Amino acid sequence: MQFMNASIVIPTYNERDNIQELLERTHRSLEPLGNSYEMIIVDDDSPDETWKLASQYTDAYHVRTVRRRGKKGLATAVLEGVNAARYDIIVVMDADLQHPPEKIPTLISCVQNGADIAIGSRFIENGTSVEFNLLRYVASKGAGILARTLFREVRNVKDIESGFFAFKKDVVVHTDLRPIGYKILLELLVQGSYSTVTEVGYTFGKRKAGASKLGVKNTAAYLRHVSSLFYRSGELRRFAQFCAVGGAGAVLNLAVLYMLTELGMFYGAAGLIAIEVGLLSNFVLNRSWTFKDRGVTGFKSTMAALGRDHAVRAVGIILNLAILLILTSLFGVFYLLSQLIGLIVGMVWNYGGNQWWTWESKP
Repeated sequence: MQFMNASIVIPTYNERDNIQELLERTHRSLEPLGNSYEMIIVDDDSPDETWKLASQYTDAYHVRTVRRRGKKGLATAVLEGVNAARYDIIVVMDADLQHPPEKIPTLISCVQNGADIAIGSRFIENGTSVEFNLLRYVASKGAGILARTLFREVRNVKDIESGFFAFKKDVVVHTDLRPIGYKILLELLVQGSYSTVTEVGYTFGKRKAGASKLGVKNTAAYLRHVSSLFYRSGELRRFAQFCAVGGAGAVLNLAVLYMLTELGMFYGAAGLIAIEVGLLSNFVLNRSWTFKDRGVTGFKSTMAALGRDHAVRAVGIILNLAILLILTSLFGVFYLLSQLIGLIVGMVWNYGGNQWWTWESKP
């Protein structure tokens, strides 16, 4: 197969011990492209002068070196490389040899054959990863759950944290990308303009030299990035609408409870009716406003969504009561504070359940 032109963007910082092998292996894997490829090394002014060593291979391996003074960060380095790229297919990879250059032609081929984004994945067939310690494993899983809950676009992608992927330049041409930290793929998946994503299994290797850049600082950067995407993607507005609907439902609940009790109904029975009225109010408003874009229409689909919503909120009520009882009875926390914590946890649960299930599955 004749490959299309491709630009390989490689951000670096103190990767001198890896750069020669990386460039040699990448060049060998791309030889079928002839002169129709380039490697763009974007270096954050490495103290070990990675940029200087890379520039020695300019002619031999089609290398262009960008030395960034006063700038730091993998995501912004990738963006600078993308902006400098001459070709329509762009591959992003790390310089530490954990991403095998031999897989680059497969990623390019996937894009050439119709995929807008092709992701090197550790979590599908033929994909493997190095073993994480418990803390890093929990952090990785937690980061994935958070992103998939907040951003519907990434839910079917197995490896949203991958740093090894290819995409058509059109995906980002008209997009205002503002990534923070290391997870630029998440930025592309949430903000990019695309229709088709495919994943290619690969073996995530062990770092041969140098030190990993991961740590507490990068965890904080990830959370800032997710917060930024939450706002820029419009999902923060959705969450605010969800909270407003919940507040209106609570007011309606209290009003019905008061009215029925004053009319002589037993307060327990009145409370059950008031809860159901509040739940129905929440459902109707969320369907017509908060999750209007999900397109739940028709009697069967609406009734099924109503059942799912009640199931989600029933668990939320149980969580609320459990937290109230546990914090106050076992730990002596003031009951109003316990209730407030329970309400917050219940609200988060309800929002996650609505995002994942209520307005997704259809009969």
